[in-house]
Amino acid sequence: MLQSAGADGSASEAHGMLSGTICAAGKTSPGLWLEYLLGEGNTLSAAASDSSDMLLTVQSELLLQFNDDAFGFGLLLPPDDVPLPHRTEALSQWCAGLLYGLALGGFREDVAMPDSVSEVMKDVYEISHARFDYDMMDEADETAYMEIVEYVRMGVLLLYEELQPVPAARLQ
Repeated sequence: MLQSAGADGSASEAHGMLSGTICAAGKTSPGLWLEYLLGEGNTLSAAASDSSDMLLTVQSELLLQFNDDAFGFGLLLPPDDVPLPHRTEALSQWCAGLLYGLALGGFREDVAMPDSVSEVMKDVYEISHARFDYDMMDEADETAYMEIVEYVRMGVLLLYEELQPVPAARLQ
């Protein structure tokens, strides 16, 4: 849907960005995401409207996943039958989207945060710049990719937990 609406970014990047806004506990509207994804002048088309509806559905599903006791949250990445270099690029885009979404959601780096959050943020930044060397592919690369995806997934759940406002009932 995003491609048909003229989105510059990938579905993985959009999912990462939406995840970041939720983690940051921001009040970012889907209109702002669409403006970023589709371009400022392309938010009134029928395809953009359909994308907006889809993003609201994905946002609701993500909120359920983030609050799932079974850790049901997953990154939107290509399936395992897609070549590893393409999946690596999608993971990089997902991480870049997460960082952008955190900023859109109001996350500020100059605010004191737990060391665990700083470490995850640093690692996600590094992964967002990952590239794949086509000449040196082997089974160990596949295993490493799966481990990195799992690390990012659990790191994002940690970010969500750590960055949520403390409920008033817990302050009393």
